[in-house]
Amino acid sequence: MASENLEMMKVDAKKAISDLENIISHAKAEAKADVEKVKAKLGHGDELEKKAAYAKADTKADAQKAKADLENKLAHEKTDTEKAKAEKAELKVKIEIE
Repeated sequence: MASENLEMMKVDAKKAISDLENIISHAKAEAKADVEKVKAKLGHGDELEKKAAYAKADTKADAQKAKADLENKLAHEKTDTEKAKAEKAELKVKIEIE
């Protein structure tokens, strides 16, 4: 019984860690995009080149965020599977006790 509760706690912790990693990935992508935008602003290109650099930075950041979101969703699905297995084991123990 206690081991099943421990498994549930582990699953919840894995989800929380995945969520934090996702938040960090989003922040990193935004920071990198901001750096690229500053580089473009300080560069010697014309206005069109700067706008293209901004768009490229935003697109790259969006792609990185989408990847992080997908990885987070997959981590949640994996932990949900682990949680279901732990619940099944807990139910099996309860049935054996009765």
